[in-house]
Amino acid sequence: MAEIGFGIIGCGGVSDVHAQAIQSIPGARLIGFHNRTRPRAERQAERYGVGWDLDLDRFLKRPGMDAVSVCTPSGTHGELGMLAARAGKHVMVEKPIEVNLEKGRLLTAACREAGVRLGVIFQSRFLPAVQRIRAAVEAGALGKLLLGDASVRWFRKPDYFQDGPWRATWALDGGGALINQSIHTIDLLQYLVGRPRSVFGFAGNLLHASIETEDTAVAVIEFGCGALGVIQGATSLRPGFPRRLELFGEKGSLLLEGDEIARWDVPGTTGGNRGRTVAGSGSSDPFSASMKSEMANHRRQFEDFIAAIREDRPPLVDGEEGLKALEIVLAVYRSAREKKPVELPPG
Repeated sequence: MAEIGFGIIGCGGVSDVHAQAIQSIPGARLIGFHNRTRPRAERQAERYGVGWDLDLDRFLKRPGMDAVSVCTPSGTHGELGMLAARAGKHVMVEKPIEVNLEKGRLLTAACREAGVRLGVIFQSRFLPAVQRIRAAVEAGALGKLLLGDASVRWFRKPDYFQDGPWRATWALDGGGALINQSIHTIDLLQYLVGRPRSVFGFAGNLLHASIETEDTAVAVIEFGCGALGVIQGATSLRPGFPRRLELFGEKGSLLLEGDEIARWDVPGTTGGNRGRTVAGSGSSDPFSASMKSEMANHRRQFEDFIAAIREDRPPLVDGEEGLKALEIVLAVYRSAREKKPVELPPG
């Protein structure tokens, strides 16, 4: 079977995760890197034994390149992804798909019109623990869902923002703690509980005076299924805690902490650690998780993306799926600005 060749656009830290995931998959090949500046492009190319190019048009014409992985600041995903799609390349973009819904929809439409596949990195969906929880929810093991909570209470030092000046800006990051750090767990919440009907949010910059956007946010959610929920997202809380996702139904409850099931209390089922809390759970936060763990999660998603290309089907997290968490985050931001509930359109 022919190899699927990947180019990586952008040479920031997350490009390492993408490169390692691609190179670990039989039948996938890393072709090279594109970056706006030469030092980073050369560094990454040397590290992974591939080529590099500062000219994007020329880069997209490289022989053997079937797909690109976009690892640039969030507010550039749409423009770069559309250029790649029009060049006939399948497109994988890091989360979020974009910083606003219009750009995300334009990217989705451009890939559809070009006949190429679009994937959005939400690697937490591919965790074995998440798949066990989803299977339990879909089988009705929890019964009627009553409450779903997502908590991302992390801490970032000032140099995190100084090292990446695009971070926590409205133009290139689209926001702060919600859209950058918390969106993975928000995506899991809607993936497991379903589409929200309305949100009421509060957001503020409570600690990091040097950034434009929020470092602390909360929201109350009313889901379409009737359940209620809470989101907490922060980069202001010392020393930082593993992310938590809690689901409560009429028959039992489940807790994901980090990347592991920390509590499984659903009578009549055996899907985790029923009735007890497990110490030492991991985290999807790249500042406290090992690169090995992070790469493994990305690898699972790249494996599905490659299979989607070969089987001519949508990947499990395509553009439409990638827009869902963004829609929730933007509704929370709007609610915080307008100081009133925001209804989401029916799915």
